[in-house]
Amino acid sequence: MTKHDTWVKLKPGNPYEPVLDLFPYGLPMRDPFPLERVTVNREQVALWIIDLERLIPPQANALAQLIASRRGVHVTEVMEEAVFQGGFAMTDGWVEAMECGAEGFQRSKEVADFFETAPQPPSARAWREFYNSQHDRWIEGDEQPPPINSIDDIDPRLRTPELEQHWKMRQVEQAIAAGGYSVFDVLSGRATVDVLNQIDPNNEWSLVRDDDDFEDDEIYE
Repeated sequence: MTKHDTWVKLKPGNPYEPVLDLFPYGLPMRDPFPLERVTVNREQVALWIIDLERLIPPQANALAQLIASRRGVHVTEVMEEAVFQGGFAMTDGWVEAMECGAEGFQRSKEVADFFETAPQPPSARAWREFYNSQHDRWIEGDEQPPPINSIDDIDPRLRTPELEQHWKMRQVEQAIAAGGYSVFDVLSGRATVDVLNQIDPNNEWSLVRDDDDFEDDEIYE
């Protein structure tokens, strides 16, 4: 089975707030998008699956007790259901932010490809074929995603300004570690500025000192 690598933060007012202190890094998700579908009152509802495999016992127990209390069922029933489906189902609409690794980016690319190529709106048959492929390869199988070594390895449709900034700073950290800079250069910021000017030549980076004389509308990067 593939090791899943998606984490999400939830919007304020979500039904999981009573136990979120147990999840300082967010909730681990089996899929990087709501893959599961159920029909409620003749309407199709999309579901995320909180990844049971990556939960420690206190987290799993807290979620099971919370869900059981809200549904008015015994906690054993909730746990059995979670074991069967690989995690706890969560209704779509509560996710505020998501972080993922190579698997999450690859599967996000696949769902983007699906919606670009499938009939619009996607037919039930088309979705079922996509769903089965995801389960066979990523959930039941052991599909391995291509590695991500730079922002260029991430599909352009999935890139955000925050993601690009993250990869830029990661590149800076790697260059500083390999650059032989002194402790003073690192602490003063000189190493960071030097590396930024190397990897981002389109912008001129410099240190701003307390005695620098500049206008209010002058921008320093």
